[in-house]
Amino acid sequence: MQPIPEGRAQEPITAGAWLRNARQQRGLHIAALAVMLKVPQAKLEALEADRFAELPDATFARALATAMCRALKVDPAPVLALLPRTGQDFDVRPGLNQPFRERGAGAGDGQALATVLRPIIWGPVLLLAAAAAVYWIPAGWLPERDQAAPPAAASGIVATPSAPVEFIAAPAASEPVAVAASTPVAVASAPLQVVAQPASAPAVAAVPAGQALRLTATADSWIEVVDAKGQTLLSRVLRAGEQQEFGGAAPYRLRVGNVSGTKVEWRGSAYDLGARATNNVARVELN
Repeated sequence: MQPIPEGRAQEPITAGAWLRNARQQRGLHIAALAVMLKVPQAKLEALEADRFAELPDATFARALATAMCRALKVDPAPVLALLPRTGQDFDVRPGLNQPFRERGAGAGDGQALATVLRPIIWGPVLLLAAAAAVYWIPAGWLPERDQAAPPAAASGIVATPSAPVEFIAAPAASEPVAVAASTPVAVASAPLQVVAQPASAPAVAAVPAGQALRLTATADSWIEVVDAKGQTLLSRVLRAGEQQEFGGAAPYRLRVGNVSGTKVEWRGSAYDLGARATNNVARVELN
């Protein structure tokens, strides 16, 4: 703190004046200090003006003063000596620190009535009452449950219950059908369910030897193959010992990331990638 000039009477210094003087010596605005401490500016102004009644209590005032001193990089001991002790509370306005008081009997009755009248309370009660009324209603008051069964024709099957039913498979168009008049016939209008037999897997066509592209990795190598239509047939790392074959129409655009670890056979003959490689990477087009 700056010394007081000679010839001027020294006034008793307060905690708020001490903090304000320390802040001004640092050249820090009170709004900037409030942002640094993340507290309302009004709290800092009340502390610097010694308006302790606007603060919650003595503990809050001492903690806020300590935080201000740390932000200003000064010793908090002098200002803490000027502040009231923790046991000395300020005149706190009614708020969160106001002691709890039980409500009177009249207020409690009103609150209980308001609780009972809430829909979340009487809604389930009404549902239970309605369910009980349906359960205890006399059976004679309910409509008859035994209604006539729907006609058998609605189900799509015509049959005589007293006689055995015979299903006749449809013969070829050239064969006549003789059905006894006394034998009832059931005609089903529902569609027949056909169970498809699993077809044998089609044989894989052999790759023409004149158009075959065969890639064999003797070491891990990244390879990309693009066909004549611009479709990417392969774009991944082939592990050592893995082999891939392609039999589409030429040309092929081939990129190999490890020429020394990749063997290329084109149209039945070995293809020399080393002549087209740069830094063990080759980009070729096979026609």
